[in-house]
Amino acid sequence: MRPTTVALIVAVASLTLMASAPSPSWTVTADRNGGSKCAVCTLLVALVEQTMQIKNATASQAAQMICSYLPKLAGDACSIAMDILVPIVGPLIDQGDTADAVCNALHLCNNESGQTCRLFPAKGAYKSHDAWAKHVNDLRVATMMRHRAKIEQGLRSFNICTIVPAVCEIEDHRPFFDTDSDMFSTYDALRGSFWRGKDCDDLDAQIFPGRDTNDAFLDSNCNGIYGVDPSTQKTYEDQWCAGTGSMGVASLGDSATAHFRLPADYLIARGLSKDVFKNVLRLIENEADWPMLSWSTGHLDASQFSPDVKGPMSSIYHRMLERNRCNMRDFQNVGVNGASVHNLLPFEGVLARNRNAGLSLKPIFVVMSMIGNDVCGHHHNFNEMTTVEQYHKDVLAAVKNADAMLPNGSHVLLVPLVDGRVLYDTMHDRIHPIGSTNNDVTYADLYDYLNCLDISPCWGWMNSNETVRNMTTEHAMKLGAELPIIVQETQGQLTNIKVHFLGNLIDDGLKRYHGPMWHLIEPVDGFHPSQTGNALLGDFVFNKSRDAGIIPPANPNNAEIIAKFGDQGGY
Repeated sequence: MRPTTVALIVAVASLTLMASAPSPSWTVTADRNGGSKCAVCTLLVALVEQTMQIKNATASQAAQMICSYLPKLAGDACSIAMDILVPIVGPLIDQGDTADAVCNALHLCNNESGQTCRLFPAKGAYKSHDAWAKHVNDLRVATMMRHRAKIEQGLRSFNICTIVPAVCEIEDHRPFFDTDSDMFSTYDALRGSFWRGKDCDDLDAQIFPGRDTNDAFLDSNCNGIYGVDPSTQKTYEDQWCAGTGSMGVASLGDSATAHFRLPADYLIARGLSKDVFKNVLRLIENEADWPMLSWSTGHLDASQFSPDVKGPMSSIYHRMLERNRCNMRDFQNVGVNGASVHNLLPFEGVLARNRNAGLSLKPIFVVMSMIGNDVCGHHHNFNEMTTVEQYHKDVLAAVKNADAMLPNGSHVLLVPLVDGRVLYDTMHDRIHPIGSTNNDVTYADLYDYLNCLDISPCWGWMNSNETVRNMTTEHAMKLGAELPIIVQETQGQLTNIKVHFLGNLIDDGLKRYHGPMWHLIEPVDGFHPSQTGNALLGDFVFNKSRDAGIIPPANPNNAEIIAKFGDQGGY
């Protein structure tokens, strides 16, 4: 996970950082000036200050209000931490010090690079940079000299791995609960059925979505179609699915594939309540991702997740299911926050569609969609970006491996990197949710702050320097230009799959939107496609894939399947 992902998840989902989780997947290694801990502390203290302002409360009262909104385990840990820390920092907050100053006093922020990072405007006598830096340093020295032991105790009192231990134990992006180890689960979160079609028998490794069977007695592929038609003596699977082009869909990608989003309501002090945070533990279990509403594998209605998500849902899988009811539950989302093309080969290892396993499997449509991280990251230079040569090598290796493992008749779609300049162009002068109380933090402020802390998800595009943004896009376009070359290079060499390149799908899809572009960007991180953006992309990529001949024709037996099997077991 990226440092920014760690920071934002813990900050808005748990509303207490207080310690880095011990799991390697949560370890922060790239921070400067306090990094993730500084960002989390600043967001939390800002919410306390804004709650004080709105509720006319003291720092202690505001902190306990926020803790009371959290689910019990997180709320209890929050209260313990606040009981220790608020007596130390409460006077600083009560006297009007900003969240930036308070977190520097706690030594969660520092100036190791010689720069003191600041998200909020300085107040009063400390508006000049030199005066503010001296004030912060004085607070830091005084507070740590008197309260070091208590501060460290408070910071240890909250551990995300204690509250939701399974989050820190997920390995290789497989379902955490999977009794038969077939990579499908009956539990929804923790890489379960929100991410892959729901298993219909977690005690039998030969029963899972995507199998090619006739299902006379058992629903071996979990699509809800089984049994024998007494009038024809044929199985319903043979009668209504055989020869109809039934095919699954899988996406291998990054956080945009996984549909990373953090509810903006978590950072708007005026609306904080128990209802706002009622699903926070589920969000943590899903790594702050929403694959069940994503553009590739979305399959549920967003209204089921109110108040966390609002907007339409459409996806490649959803449209493929409408086209052929035999595709029920046949989806897999292997999207991982921070992934790049270097991860494609390992991700194929957890794709449950290996024809060499000895079972008959249906073809699958695999979307390889690494759209940003090969040029994105926290590094303040271009040297860490994936080279053209390495990009070509990694994608080509993934294509060849897909041909070696996927069932015959499968398809692979290569999606290029986006032009991320749209982020700054669209968002820079808008007010971020954490600044909504006083209209004092824009997205440009947030981008600069994350860069100062060295935890930006994309220094190249989330940057006030236009030259840097343009150079990042130039390199992204060079990488994407390799994809049609790979398609051409592999022509006549692939036995089981067809590989496709359909242009700049993400850019072209988003440009079809007729409303304000900010509707298509997630409001908290100012980086990922929103729910509206995901639905738009789902329809666009499906339509382009259908027109390219990847998606088979509609199943003429859909009405009979629905009449006989209804919702086919649902999700």
